[in-house]
This record gives sequence, structure tokens and C-alpha cells, in this order.
Amino acid sequence: MSARSSGLNISYRAEGTGTPLVLLHGWSRWADTWWDAGYGETLADDYRVIAIDRLGHGQSDKPHDPLLYAEDAIASHIVAVLTAERVDCALVWGFSMGAVDAASLAVLHPRHVAAVVCGGDTPIPSRHGDGRREQHLAMAESVGDVEGFAGLLDRLGMPQEAIAESLAHNDSAALAAAMIGGADRFPAIASVQAPSLWYEGSDDHPFTPEDLQLAARFDVETCLIPGADHAAAFRRADDVLRIVRPFLNAHRSRAPLTSA
Repeated sequence: MSARSSGLNISYRAEGTGTPLVLLHGWSRWADTWWDAGYGETLADDYRVIAIDRLGHGQSDKPHDPLLYAEDAIASHIVAVLTAERVDCALVWGFSMGAVDAASLAVLHPRHVAAVVCGGDTPIPSRHGDGRREQHLAMAESVGDVEGFAGLLDRLGMPQEAIAESLAHNDSAALAAAMIGGADRFPAIASVQAPSLWYEGSDDHPFTPEDLQLAARFDVETCLIPGADHAAAFRRADDVLRIVRPFLNAHRSRAPLTSA
């Protein structure tokens, strides 16, 4: 399936019936990876699962202009898919880069978001001097060739077979553009009105005391996946679903039912 947004093709996969649940993958991944890891089929038993190929990924268009990957543009693509699916409001779950996209959607288009799950990253804007923007840009530069791309995925804990799959599926120039376009982390947690859950792998970059203070201030639930690095915090679907599913179930009444 696909939707048009700002003249671009945005591909997505939709299965199941009931409460709409949008799934947003991480950098270098695509919609089908939610099924490959064991989430999609399980969730489709209870939800209308709508997994989107972010611009530059999967079957969506892959432009090389970083300006096309700004968070407001990415959020508008998600809205275009919701419109195509005739969904007014959905539960939204993103992992890694997708977590920032989920929070951006909640900030820019709050009426479309019933609740937000952010895995593998915290939707906190970069602070001046914290080095995150510079690190992001350095990473983008390093993935411009196959060796650098594979090296980054290896450092993130991705298995070799998954790295080979990513190399076969992706356009490294588009992925670098996506990373550059997202270097200025947009979401402002204070502007997210929907109920929120954040989770991280304990061996990835677990919550700082400042993160936890901010989460408590805005009533955000936080959880750690024990013994998980960044990649395992996605691959270990059973462990993640034990945390996320109760949250989704608790807030599903906030999103109207839809049917395939």
C-alpha cells in the first residue's frame, strides 16, 4: 500500500482490525521488520496495525536531499498514511529514529495521537553543547559508503545476517540524508499531551537521572529491557511486548475503532 505526501510516495503495510496502531521503524529498517521480529502478526490479532516505511527506507521514495527529512515533513507523511487509511486518531509506537518521529507527530498533530510509545530513544531535544547534534552528523558522514554503514550497524549490535539484509535493501546516500535531516532533534516533551511510555535496553544508553526527572515531571512511564543493547531492545519482541502491550491496552479506548 502507499500514500502520496508532498509529491512523494510513502509505502506502508496494514493488517488486522480494530483500534489503529501505527508502527514507526528505526533508521535503516523498514515496515516488514516489525513482522520479522515477531510484533506485527501478534499485534494484528487485536489492532489495525499500520507500519510505515519512513521516507528513504523500504519501498518509500529515497531522495538524497536532507531538507526533505526534517521532522515536520516526516510527521506530515504519517498523517498522509492515516488519511489514506481513514484513521483520525491512533496509538503510535516508534523505535529509535521512529521514537523521535512518534513524538514529533504528537507535538505537531496532537489530535491524531491517542498515546505514544518511544523505544530505544528518548524524545528529548538536543541541548546546546551536549554534543548529540555533532555526533549525529559525524555518524551520517560515516555511513556514506558500504564499509561505514556496516560498521555502524555492527556497533549498534545488529547481527551479521541483518546487516547483510540492510545493505541489500538500502540506499546509503538516502540513509545519510535522513540522518542529517534529523540531526536537530525536534520533539519537545512538554508539548506531548498524549500518555507516553519510554523504554530502553539496559546495555544501550539507559535513562539518565535527568531523563527520569523529566519523565516523572510529565507523567511518562519508563522501563528498561534487562541485558539488551540497542538492537536487542527491538529483537526481543516477547520481552518488549510484556512491557508495551499493557500500556497499549490501557489507552486503546482513546482511539476510535476502524476496520480493514
